Amino acid sequence: MTTLLTPTIIAKESLLALENNLVLAGLVHRNYSQEFQKKGSTVLIRKPAVFYSTAVSDTVSLNTVTESSVAVVLDQHLDITVELTSQEMSLNIVDFSEQIIQPAMRAHAQKVDALLAALYSDVAGHYPVSSTPAVGDIAGLEAVLDVNKAPLTDRRLVLHPQTKAQYIALNAFLNAEKRGDGGQALRTAEMGKVMGFDCYMDQNVLPHTVTAASVVGALKAAWSADATAGTIDGMDTGGGTLSAGACFKVTGYDEWFVLRVASTQSAGTAVLDFLPAVKATTLADNAVVTFQATGKASLAFHKNAFALVTAPLEPPLGGARAAVMNYKGLSIRVVYDYELRTKKNLMSFDLLCGVKTLDRSLAARLQHP
Repeated sequence: MTTLLTPTIIAKESLLALENNLVLAGLVHRNYSQEFQKKGSTVLIRKPAVFYSTAVSDTVSLNTVTESSVAVVLDQHLDITVELTSQEMSLNIVDFSEQIIQPAMRAHAQKVDALLAALYSDVAGHYPVSSTPAVGDIAGLEAVLDVNKAPLTDRRLVLHPQTKAQYIALNAFLNAEKRGDGGQALRTAEMGKVMGFDCYMDQNVLPHTVTAASVVGALKAAWSADATAGTIDGMDTGGGTLSAGACFKVTGYDEWFVLRVASTQSAGTAVLDFLPAVKATTLADNAVVTFQATGKASLAFHKNAFALVTAPLEPPLGGARAAVMNYKGLSIRVVYDYELRTKKNLMSFDLLCGVKTLDRSLAARLQHP
């Protein structure tokens, strides 16, 4: 006699399939709330303690171990609901997984990875792809993280497919050793270790679009230390918008800045709200400002630059059959019910999550036109 599949069996298989299909989400910091949550809930996740090394004189300076935390809003309730027949529910788990679970979890994995890829707009660190892509681009990207004192371990580089195509024929990538760990999607996407980065391709890496008529201007007045806002002029009077997430550099200053909010040009002038703050220096009046043009925002980062946080959803009240399963910092709910109004058997696979930039200095973009 055939045994009907239960929500518990399906939820277990779904979590394994979801884990195996993640790329970006398998490379960032993952945290999990054990309590049931709902969309819009805020959870606190712990960040590593920070210590300072000092030279010893007559006495030592005590470092206080203080754990900091960051709030993450669980604002993404992702759902896939499908209509099922009794024949489909009578399949064995292998066939049911191939027909229903695997396609559903691929869609969920794509969505979660896209949410993480969108965090590029928080990142100011930047290195442009050369007109003829070369391994030196990766070295320059590594230097951006080195200057920001990012840890040398757990560095990842996730490339847009078209950017991958530009680099994959280079000897440094062709001869890269394949580690082969992680889930199936990670193994498939992995390109090996190059210049200290574990390199991957992700189809969800996003493009950044700049609609401004000009991407070059100049400081209208000097910017002082700690400034996070300033005015530029000398841009093309054709106008246009510098969108949030646009990166720009000031001649004579080593680091990049990123716009926190969009800025619209008016008569060649724009007011910029940016991060990080200007360091202990002054940027001179009329210093040239150059924005990075439209391009694909591949990401290099230490795993603690970004976080994916999930939490279990409550089982539904009433007669619906349901199961909530947790695995490796992921949680999924499977609900199976009969819809009286439509006379259909429905099954939903849903999950609750939120993403957050934990430390923008631990990440940099590799921007490819």
